[in-house]
Amino acid sequence: MIQAIQIDPRQLKAIALLAPRQDCRYWLNGGFIEAMPRETRLVAMDGQRMGVLRAEKANQLGDTICQGCILPHHVIECVKPVRGKFGSLELRLDTERPGWAELVHGGTPFEFVRPDAGYPIYRRAIGPHRGSGEPGQCDPRHLYDFYRVFQALEGKFAADRGGVYPHHNGTDNTRVSLYGREDLVGTLRPRKSDGPALLFWADSPAPVARVYLADVSTPDSQRAAA
Repeated sequence: MIQAIQIDPRQLKAIALLAPRQDCRYWLNGGFIEAMPRETRLVAMDGQRMGVLRAEKANQLGDTICQGCILPHHVIECVKPVRGKFGSLELRLDTERPGWAELVHGGTPFEFVRPDAGYPIYRRAIGPHRGSGEPGQCDPRHLYDFYRVFQALEGKFAADRGGVYPHHNGTDNTRVSLYGREDLVGTLRPRKSDGPALLFWADSPAPVARVYLADVSTPDSQRAAA
């Protein structure tokens, strides 16, 4: 039986920005598609960050309640816009051929071999998590990656409408959301460091240097002295 899974192409290109490319865990080098009869979810993670995008889609799965498939980067790169529009995107799987898959974009099929590996259970990383109450720090590069996802979803003028919002959770996983986007949830693993730099000198009292106008050299005073 052929299963047909509908995918939002813009979401797929956006979530792929969070996926590694040369990770030794090859199953992470791409996006994970999780399909249910009325919903499609796209997942990408690398152990330090993770993003999940969802969209309401009418999928044809037969008797299957939930179906998953890993899309490697070389398959995702086949999805390209034409005159600024992506068109329809459908993933086809065959229950009688477990290793076969076909991605159809705008009527053009791309056959590929499904990676023979499982994908991590992403729901465990989402939480809920109880905060430790201790100060936690996030890697700014990871926050920028989520900003790139925001731009890919909203367009190049997305900076005028908000951006990335980390929901700080101490030293536990930090949940991430995007401005105006209820279809994405992300998580960041706190950064491990020895602690911030000591800035005690900024809080220490210091004498205030006073400058008298009579002591300030001006062009008029210089000409008068000459």
